[in-house]
Amino acid sequence: MADDAEDEEEEEGGGGGKKKILMVVGLLAVGGAAYQFVLSPSPPPDELAAAEAEEEMEEEIAEGEILELEEMILNIGTQDDPGFLRIGLALVLDEMTAAADFEAESAIAKDVAIQYLSSVTRDQMRTAEGRNLVKEELSMLIRAAYDDEKVVRVLFTALVMQ
Repeated sequence: MADDAEDEEEEEGGGGGKKKILMVVGLLAVGGAAYQFVLSPSPPPDELAAAEAEEEMEEEIAEGEILELEEMILNIGTQDDPGFLRIGLALVLDEMTAAADFEAESAIAKDVAIQYLSSVTRDQMRTAEGRNLVKEELSMLIRAAYDDEKVVRVLFTALVMQ
């Protein structure tokens, strides 16, 4: 009988140990899931906002026809570093705007381009990065002149600087 009592205690002790291990493993799994969904750090808001804005812009403005403008020759630079810029521009229109119908309105884009490009420096136009920044700024200004309608972006089709 003493042996029977000892066997029962061993069985209960062994079973209780297994239960404790299963409870700990279960708690770890629940804790890990809670951390993953609740406490884990999310991506920085700036990156999220930039990605969402880019997706919205791509979805909202579908590109259509391209209207090439006549090349322009402009004075650029400063008094200490004057120069000339010969540049060709093309306007990427939205899908709802026909190039033939838009030609009459293209003078507005040329005016904005002349005003802006006359203010850039030769240093800004010397590097690919600088030219890209100028192109982005010019695109934004021209889109604004048309109330963010009709023109999607600007392309440089020719560029000579002296």
